[in-house]
Amino acid sequence: MNRWDWMAVRAFVPAAFALVLSLGSMWIVSGWQSSPYLAGIVPTARWIPVAAIAFAVVHGAWVSYRLWQAERGEGLLCECGGLLSAERDGRYGPYRRCLACSRNVARRHYE
Repeated sequence: MNRWDWMAVRAFVPAAFALVLSLGSMWIVSGWQSSPYLAGIVPTARWIPVAAIAFAVVHGAWVSYRLWQAERGEGLLCECGGLLSAERDGRYGPYRRCLACSRNVARRHYE
C-alpha cells in the first residue's frame, strides 16, 4: 500500500470503529433481554447501535467528500497534497497532522 491508501485508511478508521461498536453493542444488548435486572434498560440501549451506525454513515460520507476534494486539490491540504486531520492545541500553538506524510502543520500554513 502506498501513502495515499494509508491516508484513506487512517481517515476511515473512526467510521470502521463505530461499525464494530454497533455490532458489539447489538450482541451485548441482545443478551440483556434475558436478564431481569437489565431488561428495563434494553429499550434505551437499543439506540446505541443505531447511533453508532448513523455516525459511521455521516463520518464516512464526510471523509469521502474530503478525499474527493483532495483529489481535486481543494480543501485543507498539506504541502504533499495529503489531508489534514482535526486541529489540535500543541505546545507551539494549534496544528493539524497530515494523514499522508504524518507531518505536523502549523495553523499559519493552512489558513
